Amino acid sequence: MKKETFKLDNKMLWIGAGLAVTAVGFGVWYFLKKRKEKQQFAASIKGTTTSSSSSGVRSFSCMYSDSSFPLKFGTCGTNVKKLQNYLNSKGSGLDTDGKFGPKTEAAVQKVFGTKTVSQEKFKTIS
Repeated sequence: MKKETFKLDNKMLWIGAGLAVTAVGFGVWYFLKKRKEKQQFAASIKGTTTSSSSSGVRSFSCMYSDSSFPLKFGTCGTNVKKLQNYLNSKGSGLDTDGKFGPKTEAAVQKVFGTKTVSQEKFKTIS
């Protein structure tokens, strides 16, 4: 009877070890999944998009509200959308996403000769 009990205990040990390894594996997977979701959520809240650093293009993040002037790199909102629509009427071909990023900055430089748009200049286009 002792021999059978030992075999049963040995099987139970392997089953317990297998369950423990499975639980740890699931815990690690769940942790990594949640961390990735949090990073994606944080990026969507900030409005960040990253660009390749080797291309020399700055990464973009909404840092300023478009209720304050001048409109410049990092500004987001409806005034930036209006500006992008105006720049598109001049042939810029921008996405009207309301984000004053590197493409919008280049279009402003081309059309206005500066990298920012003052409130007075904005009033003439809206």
